[in-house]
Amino acid sequence: MKKRFNSFKDDSSLEKLNEELVWKSNRKQKQKQRLLEAIDQLEQSESVKPEKDIFFKKQNRPLRNVVYCVIALVILSGAFISSTFVSPAMAQVAAKIPYLGQIFKKESVGTEIINTLREKGYKIDLLGQTYYGGRKQIEVRVGGSEKYFKDVKADIYQITKEILEARNYDSYKVKITRYDPVQYEYKPDPRQEKYDKINQEIDAELKKRNYHVLDASIAGFDSDARVALEVLDTEKHIEDIKQVISDVLVKNNEEKTPIKVYKINLKKQEQEGRWGNILDDVGEDLLGKEEYHVKMVGYSVHPEPQVFIYTSLSYSEENKQFANELEGVIDEFLQTDDMKAKIKGDPYKIIIYAKGKKKLN
Repeated sequence: MKKRFNSFKDDSSLEKLNEELVWKSNRKQKQKQRLLEAIDQLEQSESVKPEKDIFFKKQNRPLRNVVYCVIALVILSGAFISSTFVSPAMAQVAAKIPYLGQIFKKESVGTEIINTLREKGYKIDLLGQTYYGGRKQIEVRVGGSEKYFKDVKADIYQITKEILEARNYDSYKVKITRYDPVQYEYKPDPRQEKYDKINQEIDAELKKRNYHVLDASIAGFDSDARVALEVLDTEKHIEDIKQVISDVLVKNNEEKTPIKVYKINLKKQEQEGRWGNILDDVGEDLLGKEEYHVKMVGYSVHPEPQVFIYTSLSYSEENKQFANELEGVIDEFLQTDDMKAKIKGDPYKIIIYAKGKKKLN
């Protein structure tokens, strides 16, 4: 069974990811449109992870998004470890290094919650983690009748809080809701049948002419509709391919539908996916604990990996010192053997921001 994946996004350069990744055809097209817009924007600016996103899980492992937040970091020389002066802020941050190192010994907090509740026999349909607009929330959606929901709501809340407290994750709010299948029932859009037919015709015409594209199909509806054309960045026949698509659109009375070209660098695409996973590992503790003052994490691999840490701190000399020390903690974690295996020798930078996106480190 596919997982539902809801994503909330900040009004920043990476306006992307899934709105509710139920793999029905029309929602898949909308997801593709957002995803491709993200790739296009990454070529021009920094990308910001939408504060982890809210992901609803039907299975026991977190869903990874292909363009899931984009990151960059600078390998420190070890000054953090060898420094002879340790400030109170440094001591507070440094105390968390052992805990960050233990992240590989445990499952993600979302997975632990949903597994624990199901093992105890609760009818858990979905689980969501949200980082958005400074709000950090765990939402558990419970299946079953209204009476069942009322009977178990308090217990589920308490178990969830205990798991968070055991990890010292004090930045989350916990919300328990009832899952009503009628509310989330999929209703097909009548326009999708026409779009599916057009997409099949486009595919057939391109194959007939031996044009190799990653994908070419209509995404979105009405005024937002467009043909999203994905090609390798080495493709030499883009205009010819667009003409083939245009002919199909005219034949189907969709000549006003624009064709948007997305040039894909496969090496960067692989790097994006890899650093998205890396950011998951880095971000969970940082976002879960109030003492880090982290409200959002993000990354970019253009031109090289960069990790962005957005904090709630004001811009001051004291907070600049805290940011430098926090950078050292993150870098120390990224230099563990497990993380090195994921980084694969990529050069990277860690950039920490105060309120108003003022650089702190």
